[in-house]
Amino acid sequence: MTARVAGRPRPKVAVIEWVDPPFTAGHWVPDLVTAAGGTPVAARPGGPSVATTWPEIAAAAPDLAVVAPCGYHLAGAAEQARIAVRELPGLPVWAIDADGIIVRPGPRLVAGVEALAAVLHPGTAAPAPPGAIQRIA
Repeated sequence: MTARVAGRPRPKVAVIEWVDPPFTAGHWVPDLVTAAGGTPVAARPGGPSVATTWPEIAAAAPDLAVVAPCGYHLAGAAEQARIAVRELPGLPVWAIDADGIIVRPGPRLVAGVEALAAVLHPGTAAPAPPGAIQRIA
């Protein structure tokens, strides 16, 4: 995947692991964004996810936000993503099946990278698997 997105613009992506209060992504999640051809912002690569504020997320100037709440599949993530839409007006917001392909270590993380790449670089990456990711705003 990394080779397919090499040389393309790298959109700034804020991955939000929880919305009330907001938590930004840590651990391996920023690395997934990088592998998918994005630049993680408001993130802690290799460190724990941390509580933050909506103004701090906005100040990181993301091009889009992905809501990936730990323990939630796509329907629950979409519900939480509606809060991000309200708090980050005008920003494209996506919900992702976090529990299935983002926040649990294992081989399905490859599907997570592919789903993110499909959003960041449509036409370059294969379409996201059905039920993996949904645009909310």
